[in-house]
Amino acid sequence: MTPKSFVAIAIASLMATASGALAQKVGTYSGTSADGGFVSFSVVENSGVFSFSNGDVNFMAACTSPSRTASEGWGFFLGQDIVKGNNAFHSGNDYYDIRGTMKFVNNNTIKGTITSVTAVFVPGNDPPTKSQFCKSPKQAFTLTFQNAPVARQPATAVVLKKQNVQ
Repeated sequence: MTPKSFVAIAIASLMATASGALAQKVGTYSGTSADGGFVSFSVVENSGVFSFSNGDVNFMAACTSPSRTASEGWGFFLGQDIVKGNNAFHSGNDYYDIRGTMKFVNNNTIKGTITSVTAVFVPGNDPPTKSQFCKSPKQAFTLTFQNAPVARQPATAVVLKKQNVQ
């Protein structure tokens, strides 16, 4: 192996290592899914470990019987460590089920896929007596880095001497 090729391989190896470290930074990443729904994830760091904290997903879900579209948005806490910049995620409760994958493609962009399901009331009766499931198809999303949290300065308390006024 020639010295030039050895140097080129060493530089390429260092660049790959450095880009992996740069692929995660603290802040908010937001954008849209393929159907135009707003998606946002927050990344935090604690002792060198990066994790996804809060998520916000808005979606258009197709309902059947009766046919209509449910437009919903849900915020949730993930609290999930980022493993090699690539994660599957899931959040759900009695009202929604959101599943997907996300990957840092560079230090400013997260790409992934998402599928959302929700339960909504069937219109007609008052009060409603039935509900139905509505689902958005698996679709791509792209999020870009928006900002890092602003460091807060500690508060300062000041005690003023009361003046004697006569």
